[in-house]
Amino acid sequence: MLNGHATHHRQHSVLASHPAGRPCTDPSCPCPSRTPDNGHAARNGRPADRYEAWMIDTRHYQLVPDPDTPDVPAGISLSVPILRKRTLREATPAAVWSSVLNLMDSALELGIASDGMAPADNDS
Repeated sequence: MLNGHATHHRQHSVLASHPAGRPCTDPSCPCPSRTPDNGHAARNGRPADRYEAWMIDTRHYQLVPDPDTPDVPAGISLSVPILRKRTLREATPAAVWSSVLNLMDSALELGIASDGMAPADNDS
C-alpha cells in the first residue's frame, strides 16, 4: 500500500484458515481470529488512503486506550503539536502517473520495454 502498487484495500481477509491448517475450538487459544475486524470491514475494497509521517516530540507521544478494553492501546493521540509532516503516499495516483503506468504496462505486454533500458543504436 505504501509503495503505491495497491490502489485499493483488499476485499477479503488474508487469513482464510487457521495458521496451523486445523480448526481451533479452544476459546483461550491466542491464534488470530479468522473473521475480519471492524477496521477491515470499513476499508473492504475501498480506495487507498493518504499516508503521512508525522514528527512529534516524545513529550507529546501518548497512547490512547481502546474504549472497549482500556488496558489495550488503540493508537496514539493525534491532539498534539506536529513538528513536521511528510506525505508518504497520496490517496490516489495523480492522473499523469496513472497514464504513465498504463503506458508502461502496455509496453511491457508488447515486449517493447523489458529492462527499463533504451535499445542500443547499432546503425553506427
